[in-house]
Formats: sequence, structure tokens, C-alpha cells
Amino acid sequence: MFSERSRYAGQPLRERQMPDGRRAVYVLARLTPPPEALQVGARVAVTDSDRLDGLAYRHLGEPTAWWMIADANRATHPDEVLAETGKNVAIPLPGLRGRGA
Repeated sequence: MFSERSRYAGQPLRERQMPDGRRAVYVLARLTPPPEALQVGARVAVTDSDRLDGLAYRHLGEPTAWWMIADANRATHPDEVLAETGKNVAIPLPGLRGRGA
């Protein structure tokens, strides 16, 4: 259902029967892993021209891996990662990710 690099890969699926008889499949909520569960590969200073997908592409090789950077910086919204120019942002090692409970 999800690509191997998706933040939802490995999340349990559930099914529910709707009142009209249709079945709905859904993904359980994903818990963000604590940053200490991730291995940091680098720290980079944010510039005013940075975009999260650009950082993910440069450091992780895939723009859609932006969520890994957000997780490593305990950001609940992607904009939080780049909110402060000059702030050091943790970049996790590519291919590694913590799993929420």
C-alpha cells in the first residue's frame, strides 16, 4: 500500500465496516519516534533559501524523505524545522529510522 520509504510503511492497517456495508481500510496513527531513537549523520545550519525537500534530497538522496528530518528534529509540522535561519538541524543517517510504538 505504501512505498518502503514512506513514513507509513510498516504501520498496521485496520478495517472497519461502515453503516452502509462498505468496508474502509485505514492506517493506525503513526507515533513520531523520539529523536534519540534516530542516528544523526550530520547537522546543518538552516539558510533562508532552504526547503525541507531540498535538504532531504541533498542529505538523504530523496526529496520525499523530508519527514525523516522532521522526526529527527521533533517537529510536529514541517515548517518548524526551517523556522529559524541559522538554526542547526539534525539530519538522520539515510535508510535508518526509529519506529514509534
